[in-house]
Formats: sequence, C-alpha cells, structure tokens
Amino acid sequence: MAKYRIEAIHPSHWNLKRLRELLHRKLFGRILVIGDVGLDRYTIGAVERISPEAPVPIVHVREEKLKLGLAANVADNIQTLGGEPWLVGLVGKDAAARDFRKMLRSTRIGHGHLVEDASRRTVLKERVVSERQQLLRVDYEDTHPISREMEEAVLAKVEELAKRADAVIVEDYAKGLINQRVARQIFAAAKRNGKIVTVDPNLRTPVEVYRGASVLTPNTNEAERLSGVQIRGEASLIQAGSSILRAANARHVVITRGKDGMAIFSAGRADVRLIPTYAKEVYDVSGAGDTVISVLTLALAGGATIEEAAVLGNLAAGVEVGKRGTATVTPLEIESALEFLVTGSAARAAPGSVLAGASGAPVAE
Repeated sequence: MAKYRIEAIHPSHWNLKRLRELLHRKLFGRILVIGDVGLDRYTIGAVERISPEAPVPIVHVREEKLKLGLAANVADNIQTLGGEPWLVGLVGKDAAARDFRKMLRSTRIGHGHLVEDASRRTVLKERVVSERQQLLRVDYEDTHPISREMEEAVLAKVEELAKRADAVIVEDYAKGLINQRVARQIFAAAKRNGKIVTVDPNLRTPVEVYRGASVLTPNTNEAERLSGVQIRGEASLIQAGSSILRAANARHVVITRGKDGMAIFSAGRADVRLIPTYAKEVYDVSGAGDTVISVLTLALAGGATIEEAAVLGNLAAGVEVGKRGTATVTPLEIESALEFLVTGSAARAAPGSVLAGASGAPVAE
C-alpha cells in the first residue's frame, strides 16, 4: 500500500467567499437520481400504559406524517437546495404508490420517470414514535432482484435523461434495483455523456458493482464492509479508503465518519484530507447520508472541487441530524452552520486559495 499523509482541512483555512458563492449561485443543477424509492410514515403519540395482552407499550396516536424516503429523500433535498431532481425508481401498483406520487406532487418533484412493477410492493417504512423516542419500525418491502423487463424499462429512462442531466446520483438501498448490470449501464451512459456519477453505496453490495463511479460516499460501517477493514484509527482508515478507491476505480472516495467528520481519498494523490464535523445537536441520523450526497453532487455539478463539495456536504449533514427523521436542508441553513463553525477563527485562507491544509499550504485539486 502506498504511503499516505494526513492533512486536516481546518475551518480557519476555508475560503468563505467561495463557499457562499457555491451555496447561493451554483446549486441549481439538473440531477438524475436513480435508486430504490419509498415512503417514511411516522405514527406519533404518547405512551400512558402497558398493554394487558403483552408487555408492550400502548401508543395513543395523535399524529401521522408521511415523508419521502430512500432515493426520493435525495430528490427532495435537491429540490429544497435549488436543484432540479429527475427521479427514476420502481414503485408497485398499490396504495403506497398512490401516496408516494401524491407526496412527489406536493413537493413539486416530477413522477413521470417512475417505473411501475405490479409484482412488488412500494417500499414503506413505518416508525412509531413517542416523546421523541422511536419505539418500533415496520418495513413493508420486497427485496428480490428485479426482472429483466424492469431493468430494461429503468435503463431506458436513464439513457434518455443522462443526456440532459448535469450529474447522476445512484442510491443503493439493496432493495433489488441496483445490481451489477444496471450499475454498469448507468456508469456507461454517464461516461458517454460526460457526466459525473456519485454513489451512496450499500454495505450488502460488493464494491466491484460500483466500479466506474466518479465518487463514492460510504459511511464508516459501509466503508468497513466494502473494504474488509475494521476502522480503528488513522492507519486502518487509510487502508479502508485506499482499498475502496482502487476496487471501484473511482476518482474520489469520501468516507462520512459521524462525529469524526469526513475523510477524502482521491486517485493519484498521496494525501487524505480530513474535515471536522459540524453538529450542534444530534437528534436523528437517518437521512444524513442522503443530505451529504445531494449537496456534494450539486456542488460538483456547479464546478466545486471535491474538498469544497465535501465541506458543504458535511455542514449540511450537521444541520440535518438536528432534525427529526429524514429531513431537508436549505442553503441558508448551511450558511448559518458555516458562520457558526468559523466564528472566532482569526486565520483565513490565503488570497486566491480555495481550501488550505492545517499547515496553511493550499490543498490542490
């Protein structure tokens, strides 16, 4: 394994003018989002007693909420940020599919690129919540591989839309849509049209399936499974990240590390860039990965470097985890997080630099 050096990208060296410009002028791309789609349903109430039938709490339901889930949450994030999402995924022929389309319409996201598969249930994840605590989750879903007919229908949508999109996102939740053939065809279509492809991988999918992606954004658990390396410190982090980078033949791998921030690995570079975390309060981590890949992809499509895109994605995730359930984040919220994180820092990036390392030397792209 090649020798890597660690370089910290500290907030005191960020170019705030450039990051603000990206937030307010560059996050308007047309993003093709492909992946498993579904609904999140929240059943919210109060627990006042234990059931006489079994030792379980009885929830007095006071409210029910539906939210877009899985790849549809990515599309919702892109819409909220100012981009235009084109969502491709499978739905069933059921009540959940009708609710799903209704939710898309309410958020002004088009549903014309969805493919209907009557043999599958539309994914629905129901969470029972009391006093800000999740008591139970019930999943309605089918995860068997999709048919060749459905593969062709999805790939026809991808082929058509990749020509006009500014970038492509692949969201793999291991529900049956993303397999090696589908992934390879998506990557090939993007390459023919000169588009970057970012992938939110799944720990149950072999890393070789993602070979040809531009950027992978695994969290720590996913990085461990994809690489076969337990991450316990800097040495194992480097081993895991560099292994995924080689196996996927990607330009970049961005490992999201929760409280430890992010680590950026890039092809042809011998340094690992570390970004500190931003989270004033952690309430619910569900959906944070969706937020990261949404912001990162929009920023890259708008001309950001991988460091700039990762910084903005990291800030956005820090905002998202302070909200209940899957949630979206606005550019103003990201800017507020940016201001909060750099307040009190006397140092600033050198004139003309974009992001600088801990030593003050510019981090080249």
